[in-house]
Amino acid sequence: MSALHAAVLTAFKTMGWEYHAVPDTEVVETWFEAHHTKVLVHAQSHAEAGILSVVANASFPVPDTHREAACELLMRTNKELNLGNFEIDWDSGQVMFRVSNIFSPHRHDERIIASLVHAAVAEIDRLTPYLAEVCRSTAGALPMLDIPVLMRREDLLPQVPEPETP
Repeated sequence: MSALHAAVLTAFKTMGWEYHAVPDTEVVETWFEAHHTKVLVHAQSHAEAGILSVVANASFPVPDTHREAACELLMRTNKELNLGNFEIDWDSGQVMFRVSNIFSPHRHDERIIASLVHAAVAEIDRLTPYLAEVCRSTAGALPMLDIPVLMRREDLLPQVPEPETP
């Protein structure tokens, strides 16, 4: 086991996350219950390069008929991101958010590892209601779906709790 993968396992244990270590690989998988959906996370260590790649998967595939609109949503969302990116497997319609980090040898910060996982889960959860709106549209209505207008809909985001007054 590489030092990077050991750090990933330690980070997951420290955070109290239940996980499944995939046998004969440096991969950890787990599920998170997020605000909008349940999120499958796949974290893979690439020890030789010092890279950790964390992938969060959307909980539903995009139908063939809706891929073009979904790709526009992903492309426009990616344009606004500072870290990571959304992808789609064109054949299966699986939408993913991928974020990676390159670690210096023997400097595998478990806080960064946990932050990568948090970011991946948060981003796929944030996108889920918008992606669902695209997928709920009828094929006939898709040409009229205005993706930039959809992206401005704040009613699809969780409400921010009011600050507590002392």
